[in-house]
Amino acid sequence: MRVFINYAHSDLSAVEQIAAFLHAESHQVVSEEQVLPGQDWGAKLNEQINTADVVIYAISPTALASEWCQWCLMQAIQQGKPIIPALLRESASLPESLATLPYIDVAGGMSDEDKAALKNALADLSKYQVVGEQSVAAIEMPNGIPAQAVGTLDISRATSTHRVLLPNLLNILPPPFEWLDIPAGEVTLKDATENGGSHGGTFKVGGFAIGKYAITNAQYRVFVDDTKGYNNEKWWDFSDAAKAWRQTNTTPLSVSPDAEKAVLGVSWFEAVAFCRWLNVHVRPGLAMANRGASSQVQARTSLPTIALPTEQQWQHAIQNDGEKMDMSGNVLEWCMNSWGSDNVVLGGDVDRVIRVGSLEHDAETRLTHRDLAKPDSRNSEYGFRVVCYLP
Repeated sequence: MRVFINYAHSDLSAVEQIAAFLHAESHQVVSEEQVLPGQDWGAKLNEQINTADVVIYAISPTALASEWCQWCLMQAIQQGKPIIPALLRESASLPESLATLPYIDVAGGMSDEDKAALKNALADLSKYQVVGEQSVAAIEMPNGIPAQAVGTLDISRATSTHRVLLPNLLNILPPPFEWLDIPAGEVTLKDATENGGSHGGTFKVGGFAIGKYAITNAQYRVFVDDTKGYNNEKWWDFSDAAKAWRQTNTTPLSVSPDAEKAVLGVSWFEAVAFCRWLNVHVRPGLAMANRGASSQVQARTSLPTIALPTEQQWQHAIQNDGEKMDMSGNVLEWCMNSWGSDNVVLGGDVDRVIRVGSLEHDAETRLTHRDLAKPDSRNSEYGFRVVCYLP
């Protein structure tokens, strides 16, 4: 049976007990954690709910207050899915829409009695069908798609990575790689409307970490050579434009043998696909590391996300740690943003921001010069570096 679990991130430890029991009973568990960076958050969640046989709603005060949990609940009701309420906290109560349903109480953890109750519930889903007016209720998708979707990133809400363990990319990629920790602050972008760009302005930027070095030839080759890497279609499904480009560009450009030099000639589509592939490889180990974090490092339920930097992050990093960032090589670096706005939307074949990441240009040029390129461009000067931030 395919089970979708609707829950708040702060309840992850309790939800993991439910998921472990479901796995032991040979059920397939799906949740928002399986939404990959770059995928349309709302559409993917809706698809997961639609293909589920049953939805378990993990109820806590936090979940009841979460707009996204409420949105997922209403999608399940509208699609006629059986919904099993699971109370995670003694202070939690059933929402009005589920008031007529039986529920399981796992506030004390998954006891043998709770496991038996859940097993019985899954065996007779007819008791968990929501009927009446609630089944046709409509609800709008919440504003502010969660950052781990990377469909739209609100940079003013990004949280500092200081309190979590950052992924050790050297477990996956060859050296050199090093994170530079960038504190929260403000950054000002010049107005570029004269060239069709965004208005710029002053932006708040949350704390994040950025790669000291641009991604190298040897590091990019790992992605290209991985049998589940470059040729895996799922890394390219973040937009129709990316999929179409990939279908007509089936072979990556040959990677230079200069192992530690920045990889060049990479399109924006390829850079995003690389980041999505890298995320999936680092997250399992990162989850284990953060759950076993020492008292000096606060373990978090949301895992850091690796992505291209936004233009605001890129410039903020240059302003804060520009002297430490390696700028060797004539590299123009891709940013996540579209050129015509400050939004970070992966869809569409729109121009993308590139920034000057080269010591051949003076410091003022690196700080202020804004430029653009087509996302399919494989210009021999185009490369990229990655950032890591906490959703």
